[in-house]
Amino acid sequence: MGTRTRITLSNEGKILAATYIHMDGHVEKFAPRLILALQTTTPADILKNRQLFQFFAMDGLYDGGGDDGMSYVCDVDISQNQYAVTLSGFGQKLLFQGTLDEFARCYDELG
Repeated sequence: MGTRTRITLSNEGKILAATYIHMDGHVEKFAPRLILALQTTTPADILKNRQLFQFFAMDGLYDGGGDDGMSYVCDVDISQNQYAVTLSGFGQKLLFQGTLDEFARCYDELG
C-alpha cells in the first residue's frame, strides 16, 4: 500500500474540486505543484470558474487505468494562450487535432 493523499479545493466548507493520489502521495511530491498552481491564480478566479474546476476535479486522471483502454482521450492544451484540442479514439487513433473553434464546428451539436 502506497502513501495515499486526498487534496481538496473548498470554499466556505463546500468542496469545489478534489484529487486523490493512490501511490507516492508524499507531501514533497505534490506540494511544489500545488503551491505553483495556487500562486498563479487567485481565489476570485477560482470562484469565477468553479464550474470548470468541478468538471475537471482531477480524480478521473487516476481512475480507470491507462489511456490504452479508453474509448476516447481528449486533451485541451492551454499552454499557447489559446485552446488546442486533441481527440483520440480507441488504440490512441487520432480523431481530431485543432483549435477550439474547429473542434466546435466538428463536434458541437448545440451550436
